[in-house]
Amino acid sequence: MTPSGERAAYWRVPGLAPEALDARFERYAYPMHAHDTYSFGVTDDGAQSFVCRGGRHVSAAGLAMAFNPDDPHDGQSAVRDGYRYRMLHLGEDQVRGILADAAPGTAGLPLFDTPVVDNPALARGAAAEAGFADQAHLTRWFTRTYGITPAAYRTA
Repeated sequence: MTPSGERAAYWRVPGLAPEALDARFERYAYPMHAHDTYSFGVTDDGAQSFVCRGGRHVSAAGLAMAFNPDDPHDGQSAVRDGYRYRMLHLGEDQVRGILADAAPGTAGLPLFDTPVVDNPALARGAAAEAGFADQAHLTRWFTRTYGITPAAYRTA
């Protein structure tokens, strides 16, 4: 990345609810803030550091991030050369629609009260929708990233 690489492009397709961001930062730091949507992102290059849910986390190239609505978080570069990332903000109805398409019969389930790991069809669908080969791939990634399994995280 070059020093002139500070940029952010944020857009919304007219008539559609998803909002998207593609950004590259070296020095810019987001202050603590929250979104009223579910936010899903991936770090494409470099590494970013952020505080969320009581801890500091680092998302390096290739890692994904997910924030619940109203999760306060900040963000800044974790490396000298900065980072590039993409983020997609989706409303609850959109997330339900994606899950319903991925695992029919789940549209009426509560998003927070039905853990993915307790519903095998939902788990497979959510893993595939998030870009993982299968539930085991998602579990390995989650464990490597957070140091615990999704089930242990849910009960913590």
